[in-house]
Amino acid sequence: MEKEVRIMGEKNIDDIFDLAAYAFNAEKTEERKRRFKKIVAHSLNYGYFLEDALTSQVISTPFKVAFHGISYQMAGIGCVSSYPEYRGRGGISTIMKQLLAELAENKVELAYLAPFSYPFYRKYGFEQVFEQISYTVKAADWPNVKATPGKMKRVTYEEAKSVCQQIYSELPNNQRGAVIRESWWFEYAFGLDDKNLFALYEDELGNPQGYLIYQSSAERFVIKEWGYLTNQAFQSIIRFIGSHNGSSREFHLETGFDGENLSYLMSSPLVEMKVTPFMMARIVDLESFLRKYPFTVGSAEAYYLKIEDDYGSWNNGIWELLIDENGQSSVRELDQIPESLSEEDVIASTIQTLTQLFMGYRRGTQLHFYGKISGKEKMIQSLDQRLVTGMPILADYF
Repeated sequence: MEKEVRIMGEKNIDDIFDLAAYAFNAEKTEERKRRFKKIVAHSLNYGYFLEDALTSQVISTPFKVAFHGISYQMAGIGCVSSYPEYRGRGGISTIMKQLLAELAENKVELAYLAPFSYPFYRKYGFEQVFEQISYTVKAADWPNVKATPGKMKRVTYEEAKSVCQQIYSELPNNQRGAVIRESWWFEYAFGLDDKNLFALYEDELGNPQGYLIYQSSAERFVIKEWGYLTNQAFQSIIRFIGSHNGSSREFHLETGFDGENLSYLMSSPLVEMKVTPFMMARIVDLESFLRKYPFTVGSAEAYYLKIEDDYGSWNNGIWELLIDENGQSSVRELDQIPESLSEEDVIASTIQTLTQLFMGYRRGTQLHFYGKISGKEKMIQSLDQRLVTGMPILADYF
């Protein structure tokens, strides 16, 4: 039986859309197709063909992410789908193998995806790295905030987009693995849904300092995204949302979880809160990832990493990582552990756990305690001191 992986373009949009709609039981509307076309136009679309018929597909969208002062290339993996009768026949695995190899050839450091099954994607080297927190607050319990200087104003998408983009890029939380949004992606995420409403906060001098993207109904006021650079902006946004307590029964926010919650700011902190696993990530090209990594300053140190990566043979093996006093690193692959070292002098890990460690999702000492990585505890503690701190945060979904 003839089988092959092909890169598909916009001319294949009908086949790509039909497979996605069938696999995810989605309604085939023109609006959905128009939105889908936008992502296809900006992506590499991998199709697995049997006897010239499309049976499975994966979409890989190139992004850049901001990570503690540096920028990494990231592939957003989405639309992983097969027709039911072809599931389990190797189509997705074949695509993933080729896709990851091509990303590594192009020195793409990271890949993110939204899993339907965490175990399914772990076998491709992905691991849970991002979490989300959701709040549902009864309208009567929303904080009552006094008016502050400046003003909130409702605006159109066209008026809001550049301000939202600017403020988003300045927020500290968006420097911890978040997407550096290009204008097409912001439009895809927020501009194509006519239910989205926009409001901006301007200070007394007329400078935009905050934004709110929301949807409003009698049942629920949904905060799709907010951003604020000052306390006044935050207070004004809270007051603006609260002014809808006569028209919405409850307020709802779902946002990236950074390890802390905001319930302590409310007069009635017993709000409905839920932390859930969100998207997965993997280091694709380990060498490029480590060379660019923003290590902290400290004494010159050498570490030896032993990595297992079933779907990334180029990452498998022993790596020497040298970090100088300024946090600059050099990396090289070794044929074997240096004779002067024992097995205990090497930090051994899968690519999944290494991704959690280096992206700041968990500390090395935690991972060591639970048996996820091995090596001398003192050495792992020392490496912890050179890595970024703060949970990674992601606001986007693909």
